Amino acid sequence: IVEMSKRGAVMFDMVNTMPQVVVAVIEGAAMAGGFGLACCADVVICEVGAKFAMTETAIGLTPAQISPFVIQKLGYATARRLMLTAARFDGRQALVFGFADQVADGVDALNAAEMDIRKRVLACAPGAIADLKALIHALPGLDRRASVQMAAENFADRLLSDEGKEGVASFLEKRKPRWVVDP
Repeated sequence: IVEMSKRGAVMFDMVNTMPQVVVAVIEGAAMAGGFGLACCADVVICEVGAKFAMTETAIGLTPAQISPFVIQKLGYATARRLMLTAARFDGRQALVFGFADQVADGVDALNAAEMDIRKRVLACAPGAIADLKALIHALPGLDRRASVQMAAENFADRLLSDEGKEGVASFLEKRKPRWVVDP
């Protein structure tokens, strides 16, 4: 059981730290581990009628492996309350709790919201996204001096990268950047 739980942790960590933007689009229900997996996403879009809960305590279990990601997404107080009470909530409440970044009314609106996010992400430099995600994950564990240093090095590396050079050139030339995307 311990090893199975650890394998789940590997999956959650993989989704949480992917260098690409991870978008969770939720229609229907995301309960327990499914909710935890969605907490690993960078962007969460849900249908207004979607249902959410961490039901583990209601059946004598704990949301153990998903807890760090739920706390990361919702903040300590809200995550604690929702995990301890197995509270159920819908898409509108998910937005209030900070779980959902956007709520859509109906499948067509959900698809349109996803396409809008996709369009925005594809306009960004993939390497910059990957480096920013690595920075975002590293910063909370650092003291201020170390975070200043890491951020400065991250920025310098990006400015000197091919993407950074293309981005600056496109800005100066008043054109859209041409990002190289690996197949």
